[in-house]
Amino acid sequence: MTKNETRKQLESDIDNFRTKAKYYASLHLFEAAKYAEHLASNLELALTTMPSDDDPEIA
Repeated sequence: MTKNETRKQLESDIDNFRTKAKYYASLHLFEAAKYAEHLASNLELALTTMPSDDDPEIA
């Protein structure tokens, strides 16, 4: 799996976790909603630091 493919998968996961967070909040499952939002935020942070396939490797 290339870095760009991984990036696309992470973006999809972020969207899914944010959707789940909204759903859990609508059911008044606030701890689950908070957990899903934290997962999305953590993945988003990892995504911002991930190099693309075009970036040179850091030795």
